[in-house]
Amino acid sequence: MIEIQNFDFLIGKWSVLNKRMKERLCNCKEWIEFDAEMETKPILNGLGLMDEMKSSYLSDEFVGLSVRLLNPKTNEWTIYWADNANPESLLKEQVRGKFENGFGKFFGKELYKGEEVKLRFIWKRESETTAQWEQAYYDEENEIWETNWIMMFTSLD
Repeated sequence: MIEIQNFDFLIGKWSVLNKRMKERLCNCKEWIEFDAEMETKPILNGLGLMDEMKSSYLSDEFVGLSVRLLNPKTNEWTIYWADNANPESLLKEQVRGKFENGFGKFFGKELYKGEEVKLRFIWKRESETTAQWEQAYYDEENEIWETNWIMMFTSLD
């Protein structure tokens, strides 16, 4: 089995506090908070990770799935996402990137309100039992990254 690099801290069960901006790319200051649970497992003999996130905030049956795959030659990760609330876009590639000094930056594009926007994920391990993920869209008009979703992970293992 290949040793998983960078995302190895994410293997296990997590309680997740989500903070999501109510409106994006419009100078909104209102955040919505909700809880979720996630379990992450290694796949493909260490070439990737897969997790399932469940939350009753969006619906009693909401399940999201992330698949993270590592290119061992470039040490670059590709992250894919799917959820049962948007079955028409199952397993879409979201971002690509890598870790440097324990800090992961990943970039891609996403449709938001019918427009393609630049997308950024930031991953960081806070401690042995905590981690954080942030999502941001690039605000072309103001030339800044607007963080619109933060997830704070606390280990349940």
